[in-house]
Amino acid sequence: MRPDDAERRRREPTAWSNQSALQRGSARMWLVPATVLAVVAVAQFAFSLTLQLVLPVIGIVFTVAMWTVILVVGRRGGDPRRRNVALAWLMGGLAVGALLIAVGVYLIEAYGS
Repeated sequence: MRPDDAERRRREPTAWSNQSALQRGSARMWLVPATVLAVVAVAQFAFSLTLQLVLPVIGIVFTVAMWTVILVVGRRGGDPRRRNVALAWLMGGLAVGALLIAVGVYLIEAYGS
């Protein structure tokens, strides 16, 4: 890798890490969608409590814990780019984790335990 390659990648406007949402966006743009996602996931797991007990409770605890971490990271000061990258990864983790637990609930109900 040549030194000019790193400089060109840092200035490339279409690169994933150079998006304005990650560079200078506020934490609110991550907290609002994360809150909506968490509310929908907790509601879905709450409705699943009539079907099962263990997986929906794990889903509720996981969702609330991840949302709490997102809230703490969003309220923490520091470099906006590092904060926004962390919030993006945390929100992705929240979405994937909630989806996997929801699929687990579905599979157990569909195919039995």
